[in-house]
Amino acid sequence: MSVVQVSPTPLTRTAAAVVMQRPAGVPVGMHTASGPGWTVCADVDVAAWESAAFEALPGWYGAAHPATASAYVLHWYAGVVGTVGAVFFRHARRVPRLDPSSLAFHREPGNPIPDAYALLDERFWCLPDDAEAAHPFATVVPDVDALAATLRAQVRAHADAFLAGYRPGSPLPRRALLGAFFDGLDTGLWCAEDGTTHPPDPATALLEGGRVLPGGTVEFAQRSTLRRIVDGHDRKWLTRRRVSCCFYYRVCPEGPADREVSCSTCPRTSDEERLRRYTALP
Repeated sequence: MSVVQVSPTPLTRTAAAVVMQRPAGVPVGMHTASGPGWTVCADVDVAAWESAAFEALPGWYGAAHPATASAYVLHWYAGVVGTVGAVFFRHARRVPRLDPSSLAFHREPGNPIPDAYALLDERFWCLPDDAEAAHPFATVVPDVDALAATLRAQVRAHADAFLAGYRPGSPLPRRALLGAFFDGLDTGLWCAEDGTTHPPDPATALLEGGRVLPGGTVEFAQRSTLRRIVDGHDRKWLTRRRVSCCFYYRVCPEGPADREVSCSTCPRTSDEERLRRYTALP
């Protein structure tokens, strides 16, 4: 993976700090997206990516389905935007530029899953008490709710730009398209945990989910679905229910009769089933 570093700036330092705080997460860097495997979001070839996913599915599950390949790609793509925005908001109270020309992702040859993200624009929004609020790249907003609204608007604007050119032959229902970006941001707020506790304390993520995705906004009608679940061993976990479906059940080798066919965050999975699965975890 080729990474060309730029001179130290506020977002460069933030990206380095995020990597240290989230050692198990997908790395986020600041650089020019040069070298094999890097794709700027504005240049993504969705059809080719879906073909790569379709070819990979049989190796994972023993079967492939066009809807599953399309849904996986859409979720991976939306996850780039949501994850980058969420981790910078959570860890540094900064929101970077998230338009398609300002983001890139990396994939290894033969693997359709992104394994690294990159910011290509050094500008950002921050709070008045940010240590680098006076930096030329910084735009100050009045408070954390305004910063959360900026993050929400950035993700929605990226979604609109992407979906405006989304291929018309997609097998996915229309509700799943924008829903994938809502899910990407909501899941990003969940996955922005620093991983120092197991299970992670849900309080902060629940607060942040409600702040960024309160529901009834111009950008997203749905409220964050992040919520707390206490399993049979009295352990607290975070879970959520996705708006869009990944169609894993179309390729699950056990078939639709098996109760593990749906993901734990699937709209098809009941709260009782989620509780059973979390209780079974070591």
